Parts: sequence; structure tokens; C-alpha cells
Amino acid sequence: MVFGSHAERLDETFTSFAVNPFLELHAFILGDALPTNRAPGVTYHLVKPENTFSLIYREANYRRWEVIDQLDVDHVLVVDGIDVLCLQPIPELPHVLNGSMVAAAVEHAGGRFMFGPQYTSTYLNAGVSFWDLKGTREMRAEILKRGRTRFRSKSDDQHVFNEVLHHHYDQLRLLTYHFNCRGVLQRRVRGWPTLTNLDGVLIYHTDDVAIAKKLMPVKPRTELPSLESDAGPLTPREQFWRNVKNRLQPHVVK
Repeated sequence: MVFGSHAERLDETFTSFAVNPFLELHAFILGDALPTNRAPGVTYHLVKPENTFSLIYREANYRRWEVIDQLDVDHVLVVDGIDVLCLQPIPELPHVLNGSMVAAAVEHAGGRFMFGPQYTSTYLNAGVSFWDLKGTREMRAEILKRGRTRFRSKSDDQHVFNEVLHHHYDQLRLLTYHFNCRGVLQRRVRGWPTLTNLDGVLIYHTDDVAIAKKLMPVKPRTELPSLESDAGPLTPREQFWRNVKNRLQPHVVK
């Protein structure tokens, strides 16, 4: 769901999902008219603003989970408009959900405080989400109700998305980063992972779209690094220095 100039740019990223023959591509345009530049293979729907979210940006981010009820389908993948790129075919949606009602991947910084002092290590990114349409109707209505009730910030939809889905955790499936890779390519940004390639990634979600396209096609899976075999059991001294060497390897994004 997009509005304004973003509606003219869906051919930059959204049409990449056409690599999946089982997907129908639908774009919901929030505004008074459909865009002039319409991407091939995309069905466009015009949605009139209702002005109950204070900002059109918030309305687009919330109502994307509401307008999908207009579709005559059982399962839906909802993605951000112009910064989500499908790098290779994904599994069919029922397979991704695997019996759950909703599925999403953890944000690049997954550790967050929610519900006051409560903490989660699985704070979800809302830019790529998989839904069982019938099974999540009440859940999605709850997200929209909270968004309409209180303005927290310009982009509070992801926080509300997490509040509701963590409340319904027994209906949620957590996906690996392959389904929503959040990182920057070939540069350093504090607090973000730096990626050198996109091998194994199914869906890439970032502003580095132009760089990502230059890396395509990507390998279907990342290669497992080979391990040098130990000649035999290590002595306590050898174990100590092996532990030191391992601890010096970067494991956490700073």
C-alpha cells in the first residue's frame, strides 16, 4: 500500500515478486487517483483516505493489513512499497506459515522493551509479513484499532504490530532473516550489520536496492565454511587459546 510519488515507482522493487508464479501482485493506492506509471503484472486498487490516523503515512502503514480483506484469496504476503526486493523464488505461502496464522522475521535489532518493563528478543519487522487471511481478521482489526486510538509517533505501526502479535504468540511463526534480510551492503552504519553478499537471501529489505540488483543472481543457499579438523583431543592450554581466539571473532552487531 503506497501513496504519492511512491505509487509511480513500484516497478523498481515490487515487480520482483513476479518471479513467484503462485503470487498475484496487488497494489493499493491511497489517494484520489491511480498512478500514471503502472507496473506490468500488477493489479491496482484505489483506496480513499479516511483521515483517522492523523497522517497519511500512518494510514498507509496500518490500512495495508485491512484492505487485503478485499482479495478473494486465503493467504497474503504484505510488503513495503519501494524498499523490499525479492531475490529468488520463495516457498508458497501455506508452506511459509506452516500451520500458523501469521509469520514474520525478527528486526535487525531484535532485543526491545515492550509492555512497560517486559522484554522481547524477537521484535518483528513489519515490512514483510505473511497472513492467513481468515484466521487473522480479528488480530488485524486489533492492530488497526490501537492505531486509530492513539497517535504515538509517525511510524508507530511496527510497535503496535509487535504488541498484538506478541500477545497472540501461539499463532505466530518466527522466520529467519532469509525471508526479510535487514542489513546494509558494503558499508558501515552503526547498529546495523554490514553484508558483503546476499547469498541465501530470499527477500532483501533495505535502501541499498540498486547495489542489491548488481549482486543478482544470488546463490540459493550460503556455503557452509569448511572446518579444519583437530588432530586429536586438545590439551588444557590449547583449549584455552582456542577459546580466546573464538571470543575475538565478531559475533554481535555494534
